[in-house]
Amino acid sequence: MPSENNPEVQYELFEDKKAIKFMDNHSDDEKLIKRIYGKYHQLSIDPYNEAESSFKSRKCPKCKKTRVGDYRIIYFINESAKEVEIIDIGPRRSIYKKWD
Repeated sequence: MPSENNPEVQYELFEDKKAIKFMDNHSDDEKLIKRIYGKYHQLSIDPYNEAESSFKSRKCPKCKKTRVGDYRIIYFINESAKEVEIIDIGPRRSIYKKWD
Protein backbone atom coordinates (compact mmCIF):
# COMPACT_ATOMS: atom_id res chain seq x y z
CA MET A 1 0.00 0.00 0.00
CA PRO A 2 1.92 3.03 -1.18
CA SER A 3 1.57 6.00 1.12
CA GLU A 4 1.39 8.53 -1.74
CA ASN A 5 -2.05 7.12 -2.69
CA ASN A 6 -3.35 7.34 0.87
CA PRO A 7 -1.88 9.95 3.22
CA GLU A 8 -3.20 8.06 6.29
CA VAL A 9 -0.90 5.08 5.69
CA GLN A 10 2.02 5.10 8.11
CA TYR A 11 3.40 1.55 7.76
CA GLU A 12 4.19 -0.60 4.73
CA LEU A 13 2.69 -4.10 4.84
CA PHE A 14 4.34 -7.35 3.80
CA GLU A 15 2.82 -10.84 3.80
CA ASP A 16 4.78 -13.92 4.81
CA LYS A 17 4.36 -17.18 2.87
CA LYS A 18 1.88 -18.55 5.42
CA ALA A 19 -0.38 -15.50 5.08
CA ILE A 20 -0.21 -15.63 1.28
CA LYS A 21 -1.09 -19.33 1.35
CA PHE A 22 -4.09 -18.64 3.61
CA MET A 23 -5.33 -15.91 1.27
CA ASP A 24 -4.88 -18.18 -1.77
CA ASN A 25 -6.75 -21.04 -0.06
CA HIS A 26 -9.66 -18.74 0.83
CA SER A 27 -9.80 -16.73 -2.38
CA ASP A 28 -13.34 -17.98 -3.09
CA ASP A 29 -14.64 -16.37 0.14
CA GLU A 30 -14.86 -12.77 -1.11
CA LYS A 31 -16.47 -11.50 2.09
CA LEU A 32 -13.62 -12.83 4.27
CA ILE A 33 -10.93 -11.54 1.90
CA LYS A 34 -12.53 -8.08 1.88
CA ARG A 35 -12.65 -8.05 5.69
CA ILE A 36 -8.99 -9.12 5.93
CA TYR A 37 -7.90 -6.42 3.48
CA GLY A 38 -9.88 -3.92 5.54
CA LYS A 39 -7.93 -5.03 8.60
CA TYR A 40 -4.69 -4.76 6.60
CA HIS A 41 -5.57 -1.14 5.89
CA GLN A 42 -6.18 -0.47 9.59
CA LEU A 43 -2.85 -2.12 10.44
CA SER A 44 -1.06 0.10 7.92
CA ILE A 45 -2.43 3.17 9.67
CA ASP A 46 -1.85 2.18 13.32
CA PRO A 47 -0.79 -1.41 14.06
CA TYR A 48 -0.52 -0.72 17.80
CA ASN A 49 -4.17 0.35 18.05
CA GLU A 50 -5.32 -2.89 16.38
CA ALA A 51 -3.23 -5.21 18.60
CA GLU A 52 -4.90 -7.36 21.22
CA SER A 53 -2.85 -7.45 24.40
CA SER A 54 -3.41 -11.07 25.36
CA PHE A 55 -1.21 -12.73 22.71
CA LYS A 56 1.78 -14.53 24.25
CA SER A 57 3.97 -16.64 22.00
CA ARG A 58 7.24 -18.39 22.73
CA LYS A 59 7.96 -18.71 18.99
CA CYS A 60 7.48 -14.99 18.34
CA PRO A 61 7.46 -13.04 21.60
CA LYS A 62 7.28 -9.63 19.89
CA CYS A 63 4.42 -10.58 17.58
CA LYS A 64 0.97 -9.11 17.95
CA LYS A 65 -2.46 -10.43 17.01
CA THR A 66 -5.69 -8.95 15.80
CA ARG A 67 -9.00 -10.52 14.98
CA VAL A 68 -11.21 -10.73 11.94
CA GLY A 69 -14.28 -12.65 13.10
CA ASP A 70 -13.19 -16.18 14.00
CA TYR A 71 -9.79 -15.67 12.35
CA ARG A 72 -6.64 -14.19 13.82
CA ILE A 73 -3.88 -12.29 12.06
CA ILE A 74 -0.43 -12.65 13.62
CA TYR A 75 1.94 -9.81 12.74
CA PHE A 76 5.25 -8.22 13.64
CA ILE A 77 5.94 -4.47 13.72
CA ASN A 78 9.35 -3.22 12.60
CA GLU A 79 9.17 0.29 13.99
CA SER A 80 12.53 1.49 12.67
CA ALA A 81 11.56 0.63 9.06
CA LYS A 82 7.86 1.51 9.54
CA GLU A 83 6.86 -1.96 8.35
CA VAL A 84 4.25 -4.49 9.42
CA GLU A 85 4.87 -8.10 8.44
CA ILE A 86 1.79 -10.30 8.35
CA ILE A 87 3.24 -13.57 9.68
CA ASP A 88 0.21 -15.87 9.64
CA ILE A 89 -3.58 -15.97 9.42
CA GLY A 90 -5.79 -18.76 10.67
CA PRO A 91 -8.78 -19.90 12.67
CA ARG A 92 -8.59 -18.92 16.31
CA ARG A 93 -8.23 -22.42 17.73
CA SER A 94 -5.44 -23.64 15.45
CA ILE A 95 -3.47 -20.38 15.24
CA TYR A 96 -2.95 -20.32 19.01
CA LYS A 97 -1.75 -23.92 19.03
CA LYS A 98 0.61 -23.21 16.14
CA TRP A 99 2.16 -20.11 17.76
CA ASP A 100 2.27 -21.26 21.40
